[in-house]
Amino acid sequence: MESGLPDQPSPDDVYPDWGRYPGDEYRRAANGPRDSLIAENPTTDGHIFDPRVWDDVARDRLVAELRALQPKVVLLSAVSAAHRYALEMAELAKAHVPHCVVVIGGRHADETIRYNRTLGTAELSWSSTVEVIRDGRARRVVDFVVAGDGAPLLDLLLQAVSLVATPGFGPTRAEEVLDAMNLLASADEDLAGSGTVVALCPDETLVQPVLGRRLTSTELPSPYEAFSIRARFGIFTQANSSVLGSRTAHMMTLDACPFKCTFCSESIQVSNRPTRFAVSETQHAAARIQQLIHWGAEAAFFDDPVFWGGNWKAITDFCHALLDLRAGQPADVPFEWGAQLTVDVVLNRAKAAEVSAGLDLMRRSGCTYIYIGIESMAQRVMNNVGKNLLRRNPEAWVSKVREALTTIRSHGIRVGSSVLFGLDGEDRETIKETIEEIGRLIDDELLIMASPNILTYHPGTAITAAHGQDRLDYHSRKDNRPPFTYFEEAYPEVVSKLLTEDDIWYIHEAAAKRWGSVRNSAAEALTGVVS
Repeated sequence: MESGLPDQPSPDDVYPDWGRYPGDEYRRAANGPRDSLIAENPTTDGHIFDPRVWDDVARDRLVAELRALQPKVVLLSAVSAAHRYALEMAELAKAHVPHCVVVIGGRHADETIRYNRTLGTAELSWSSTVEVIRDGRARRVVDFVVAGDGAPLLDLLLQAVSLVATPGFGPTRAEEVLDAMNLLASADEDLAGSGTVVALCPDETLVQPVLGRRLTSTELPSPYEAFSIRARFGIFTQANSSVLGSRTAHMMTLDACPFKCTFCSESIQVSNRPTRFAVSETQHAAARIQQLIHWGAEAAFFDDPVFWGGNWKAITDFCHALLDLRAGQPADVPFEWGAQLTVDVVLNRAKAAEVSAGLDLMRRSGCTYIYIGIESMAQRVMNNVGKNLLRRNPEAWVSKVREALTTIRSHGIRVGSSVLFGLDGEDRETIKETIEEIGRLIDDELLIMASPNILTYHPGTAITAAHGQDRLDYHSRKDNRPPFTYFEEAYPEVVSKLLTEDDIWYIHEAAAKRWGSVRNSAAEALTGVVS
């Protein structure tokens, strides 16, 4: 052929222009929001549209990127609260690059699409991108939705696009891509990834399950292989490098919580597919931290729902490995880290000595901060949550919270917390009780930060089903307003039906008054800045 391509197409004929991995000098210099056009940055790090806040300025920037690049494929990832913005971005992509292929994935897709292997059918919630487009609530601006193991499924999908994409700016037929993807999957003797790919074709919706093997965390590269460490977290300050806090990398040892809280979208009951480091892979996890330090991280925060799943042997082994690696680090290289634990993990009576030794090792290896979900300080609310799973600790919740925080503080580690209003059993009296009890913990210097949150329904959680909230509006772009804007992910259409707007105003005002500067606002939570 004149083009030099073989007679039979190959996935290697066309490949994404991801750019090159950034070098060490770039990694150490680049932090904060990206401010250059993708077309002007040759690195994988620069190939990300990074608006931070979706407003008119960000919208104009995206349009400029689309016009400059004329991309063949646009990839979008969104949590449920950002789904409405992802749909608007997809509309802009189709308006300015009519023949581009738009793919949406992320936690919203994971929460709203389930493949039932037994029945061989896909279960799509009313809030899913697929259903929103199929019944006309949104325009047909998305070609594929990917749910499940995003990295290997996306790789498979893009290989299929490379097989059938027309040269130049012509259209790419979604049904042909799905056919090619099925052929590729069938021919792969070691197919990786498990999940569902849905093609939104003009006349029909096609569902393609991918039933490959699950990848472990050690098989997946660190996200920072391709991207710079750009976040700053105000809770970490030892590096003294910015008023916004230390340059902080984020890492996970597992991505699903082993507990079954009724409200949590990270619960194993919702995600049902944890990707994790095995408890025998602590050395590998510590080595990744050491690499992040080399790339400019001054701090790290483990976003695991529960650090190492609450396994104290794994926590201890990880801390030993980190201490060994850090022993060769220059003394003037600052580094600290934090993680999330639960009250019952800290108060595991059967392993009290192991817990104490583990907390001591955490502090020695650089842990300066632990984040704990307190949720409520009202016993009748906590009775309904499913959080207190270790029944061998039958004490009242308020006393357990105080004891857990006291235990952590005794090891020289600071504690922050999330507080969640709107759970079952909530009323104005339990709201007042929680605000006051949290205030007492602050008075006693057991908490350095308390973040008030309003329960928002997530597709797939037990409380969403129990409250009959099976039609959640995560698609229409309505202007939000106070008091909802004072809380993360809070919109009038998706907040707890147990709270009135007056209740939400009360929570905002009473928490600010009682908790003072220790209260973390929605704006601070989004930027990582803590007053």
